[in-house]
Amino acid sequence: MKISDLKVGQKVTIKGMLVEYQGIQKVKVSGFGKVEKRVFKGIGIEIFKYLSLNDGAKTLEKEGISLAKS
Repeated sequence: MKISDLKVGQKVTIKGMLVEYQGIQKVKVSGFGKVEKRVFKGIGIEIFKYLSLNDGAKTLEKEGISLAKS
């Protein structure tokens, strides 16, 4: 499964951290401006993980992402 196949609101695990996929959003990057990124929000904590749009073609396993068990 590719990262681009994830649905908004789907729960996944990135390096042991449970996160929810938020979709593609504009994110402010200091010293650069706003860019579009794939956003993952930590569940229960206010931590965000960002991946570039180009990473959408990579597989979940290659990026260390696994689907969370429901």
